[in-house]
Amino acid sequence: MDYIEMAGKRHEKIAEILRSRITSGELRPRQRLPSQKQMTTEFNTSNQTISRAIADLRARRYVWTLPHKGSYARPPEDWEQN
Repeated sequence: MDYIEMAGKRHEKIAEILRSRITSGELRPRQRLPSQKQMTTEFNTSNQTISRAIADLRARRYVWTLPHKGSYARPPEDWEQN
């Protein structure tokens, strides 16, 4: 993906892209998300921005993270209900 040129906070935009991949099934339940290094390259951003995006998704129950292992997509029944 090219450099994200959108108004607003970048981590929120990245979180929304990842959430969309999870809810669409592109990232299946319990599937590991790309590494933070891969995402910093894909989104042309810092590790801190990716960490904030993942933290947002974790707070909304779209992912869970295992230290030194990565972040994983949660199944739909775990997602935050809006």
